[in-house]
Amino acid sequence: MSPPNPFLPASSAAAPAMNTHTTTEYELDLPANWKVLPSEDGNAATFQSDEDRAALFITVDFYEIPADKARATAERLVNSRLATLESQAPGQVEMFDSGVQPHWQGQGIAMYSASHVARRDVVMYFVYVMPRRVLNLTLVSKMDRPEAMALLRAVHSHFRPRLA
Repeated sequence: MSPPNPFLPASSAAAPAMNTHTTTEYELDLPANWKVLPSEDGNAATFQSDEDRAALFITVDFYEIPADKARATAERLVNSRLATLESQAPGQVEMFDSGVQPHWQGQGIAMYSASHVARRDVVMYFVYVMPRRVLNLTLVSKMDRPEAMALLRAVHSHFRPRLA
């Protein structure tokens, strides 16, 4: 039995109100209980939900990345993120899920990792390596692993990168 989808109500009542967050780089639908936090960086966005006990950080970096370098770039970024977590909590980072899939007619790749940090936070990192940019999503959750993974899948299913 899979955990409930945090984006849908527990009962058969209507789905929660969703807000669409649109930039030139992506669109993202989040339930109305997710607040947008101020950011001075035009290439970054932060969202937080007290109800879901989670925060989402999205950054965009602009690079020219050939299709044959997309996977290596994604692997380097995921490994770098894991190394950063390990430096913040030495010996307390357990990666428990990861995956990769090609995107955009073979022009890019999406890769993710999910880790339990210090038995306290679940940190999920998703990177989209595209021909002219890299989108980084980091979801930090205080939920247990199955709930956090359900939240990641829900966020991911409502995230639409735009191919430049």
